[in-house]
Amino acid sequence: MSSLPSLFQDQLNLAEHGFLKSVSEFAEREVAPHAENWERAEEIPRAAFQAAGEIGLLGVTVPKSLGGQGFGYVAYALAIRELSRHQAAFGIDIAAHNALATGHILNNGNAAQHARVFPKLANGTWLGAWALTEPEAGSDSGGVQTTAVEQADGSWEINGFKRYITLGRVADVLVIMAATGTTEKGRKEISAFLIDKSQIQPTRKVPTCGLRASETSEFKLVGARGELLGARGTGQQAALACLDKGRIGVAAVSLGLADAALAAASKHALNRKQFGKRLGDFQAIQFMLADSEVDVRASELLILQAAVLASKGVRHSIESSAAKLFASEAASRVCNRALQIHGGYGYTRDIPVERYWRDARLGEIGEGSSEVQRMVISRALLKDAEVMFEGAR
Repeated sequence: MSSLPSLFQDQLNLAEHGFLKSVSEFAEREVAPHAENWERAEEIPRAAFQAAGEIGLLGVTVPKSLGGQGFGYVAYALAIRELSRHQAAFGIDIAAHNALATGHILNNGNAAQHARVFPKLANGTWLGAWALTEPEAGSDSGGVQTTAVEQADGSWEINGFKRYITLGRVADVLVIMAATGTTEKGRKEISAFLIDKSQIQPTRKVPTCGLRASETSEFKLVGARGELLGARGTGQQAALACLDKGRIGVAAVSLGLADAALAAASKHALNRKQFGKRLGDFQAIQFMLADSEVDVRASELLILQAAVLASKGVRHSIESSAAKLFASEAASRVCNRALQIHGGYGYTRDIPVERYWRDARLGEIGEGSSEVQRMVISRALLKDAEVMFEGAR
């Protein structure tokens, strides 16, 4: 991808460059021609995921020893960005599979669990889902009502209800967060479980404002059997680590949407005439385009910072939150400007600009709202300031 900024180029090896070229070709060939049909059908065919798996999109950061590509998070973020330029719903599904479901199993599963799910999760044979959210639980993971009780044979019985789960109804394996008791401090003990799709009772695909082709589901767990994923009581900590990676993906989806919207707005500004001039000749339009370009460039750098740290295995909670916060809100601004530049035409469903506008909104809500990201960042900032203040005494 020769159009990448030099800072991104420097973070990629030869194999990653080749991978991203194949992703770009795949998106042009397999996603772009079908994006509107998938939007109207509110479904992405399983064959599209299988094709994505064949070029490595379902196991971007999974080690080669387990059937993945073994690439870093810069390549991962750029791949999600490229997909999302054509259809954000596909990008968000691929991101959730990689960072949340596959990532949680990869980082917390034992050898037997790895052998059971890999390379199927990495090559497109299987899809994975990650289920934390419930009516009373989201960013407040301590609000989980789903329970898991250990049985005499060592297995666990899980009962509860999960909501807004990406790929929930179509996944072959799922990572479920459930309460397994109470900690010494009187808080809920949250553990993670690996379960098979046969153990869930799908209820419905949730009708959403944007990302309509994405599989966003609700399902019940009634006497479901699962196996502990990681040590008992470590589910919440593991979930937060997954969300750090997941927020890089959401930021990349947002950036892809901003790319698409800015390209559409720029083209329209050159072609559309009003009062005998091109729209692009009016300073008001020029300033909107300039602000959008700045939003895109700033988003790129924040995502790059978080992705580089993730690839190095360095803690990146603040950086991921900053990238997700800025990129998601920037995408909404860019998409809103693009729709405004297109005028009434942009508000119709004849062109995808209104889809970009609707899709971008999820970035400010999913995997921790903008308000939650500000909480994460401010708490860390104040904690560092407190340490510096105490040290100066």
